[in-house]
Amino acid sequence: MRYKCHLKLSRQKSLYMVCFAALLLLSLEVGVRAASSTSKNIAPDGWPVRLDKRKLYFFKHAFVYAGSKSEASQVSKRIEKAIQELHKDNIHKDDTITGLAVVTDIKEKPLVDLQKIIEALRQADKQQGTEKSKKDLKSIIEAKEGIEKEGMDMDMVMSIAPVPIEPNLLPEIVNEFPKDVDKQIDFCVFVPTSRNIKYGFKKIFDAAIKKKIGLAGRIALLPLMPFIEGKAIDGMKKSQQLVVYERLLEKQKHLTKEQREDKVKAYKKKLGLGDDSDPKSERKITNKTKESTDTTK
Repeated sequence: MRYKCHLKLSRQKSLYMVCFAALLLLSLEVGVRAASSTSKNIAPDGWPVRLDKRKLYFFKHAFVYAGSKSEASQVSKRIEKAIQELHKDNIHKDDTITGLAVVTDIKEKPLVDLQKIIEALRQADKQQGTEKSKKDLKSIIEAKEGIEKEGMDMDMVMSIAPVPIEPNLLPEIVNEFPKDVDKQIDFCVFVPTSRNIKYGFKKIFDAAIKKKIGLAGRIALLPLMPFIEGKAIDGMKKSQQLVVYERLLEKQKHLTKEQREDKVKAYKKKLGLGDDSDPKSERKITNKTKESTDTTK
């Protein structure tokens, strides 16, 4: 049976961007500024030896909780790349940076809870009452409402998106950590494994396709799935670097707000995460989409 697929290219592109944006919704700056930090070469006092099945591994610039050393090592390498980018700009050019990363693998329950983040931000806003604290709280509430409106699984989204947490909010969200953890680390981020990104992205993408388009559209997009999944995984890995870069750049008070924003924008473009930063990839998506829609006519 022959039929014509009326799914427009712009709609396919829009659907791809909406799904990808949903995965990046939580990559935003939340919380209050942490106090000055210090590095340590051993596990800080009061830290848990394990977080569920995750072991604690040590690297030059990060403590990493992960299910295996190889997973921890991959995350550490991305953190190193972000720090090296700061060094290239002669920013924070020393070895005192130490952060914390918590890795979530496939089907593992994420330790970070969006509702706990919201409650912690509410408390921070009550104490500070600044425009920034109000903006942070409003942004994450809107993100939560958007996720729920789309009918997405909250735990799934939280497990596959890089989620930065201010160190002094960490004990409120994961109570295994001591209250003074912000004195021991410069940044904290919850990140997924590549396997988890692929698994979660497919589930979210499939649900979005079923909700937004019909059978013809799904058939048209089927040949693109390996390419789109690859772009999503690559984008998520790079967004982990961007999150770390942003968090550390925020601490550089000798830079103006505009200078920090320009540097983030430049690094985002360098990573290929900007809307117009990778025209070659955009052309690939366009050509592949045209080819697949042609086959359904």
